[in-house]
Amino acid sequence: MSQTIHEAAEAFRQAVSTATVGDLSFPTSLDASRRVLKAVENPDLGMAALAKIVVAEPLLSAKVIRLANSVALNPTNQTVRDVRHAVMRVGMDPIKGLAMVLIMDQLRQSHRHSGSRDISNRLWERSVHIAALSYVLARKLTKLNADEAMFAGIVHDLGRFYLLSRLADFPVLLENSVVMAETINDLASHATEMVLGELKLPASIVDAVLASQQFSGSMPPASLSDLLFIAGVVSPRHDPFDELDARVIPLSNSGVALGLDQSTVSEVIAASGDEIYSIVIALES
Repeated sequence: MSQTIHEAAEAFRQAVSTATVGDLSFPTSLDASRRVLKAVENPDLGMAALAKIVVAEPLLSAKVIRLANSVALNPTNQTVRDVRHAVMRVGMDPIKGLAMVLIMDQLRQSHRHSGSRDISNRLWERSVHIAALSYVLARKLTKLNADEAMFAGIVHDLGRFYLLSRLADFPVLLENSVVMAETINDLASHATEMVLGELKLPASIVDAVLASQQFSGSMPPASLSDLLFIAGVVSPRHDPFDELDARVIPLSNSGVALGLDQSTVSEVIAASGDEIYSIVIALES
């Protein structure tokens, strides 16, 4: 590794480590999605009021209707064609998740350097799959809130999306993918806590995300962090940073070592393939 790479990595670490919540900024185009996030935290907000907020954001409206008509939420195949009825079927927590999907997608597409585009797209695909898997596994294996599980899956890598967006100011790091991955992995927990805090997400979500690299060995999973860990193990989309970072033990190996019963999980996934696929399509599209 050249001295230039060393210096860039250290400068990047310093910039992120000393950043404060006030230093965080998001593109102006994310304002509508952030308004939705803020609105759904209001306990007095009714579904009719939420529908008015959603309909003002066309991309979010489309995603809400698509999710409402997915196999997972529409097993009787009764098609919803308007936002008001879609909001009623989907509910507040999943809509909050969809607003976060838009934030992540817009962050992903705002990256200014083509060198980060591929890894950003791969991270995006993995986040969507983990969200879908978390939702289905929560419903089929646990008593955990499936909507909260899907939301946690969506946001679990938001810190690394933020770090990718900051790489535009340190383009030399993109010349060495291994150093870039190691640096981002080292900063991921700090960035995740900072970004999720800036978005004022519930402490239960933040704590679960930060603990999701560990597995208690409990089956069926009793905590949201365990559920996220399992979704990460079985996701068909691998972590692009961990593949580059030789220091990281693959989640699949770690899961086996900690006693994860993958056969039970695999059976649930096989029996729920249509549900999982429908959620992935609703989130990605």
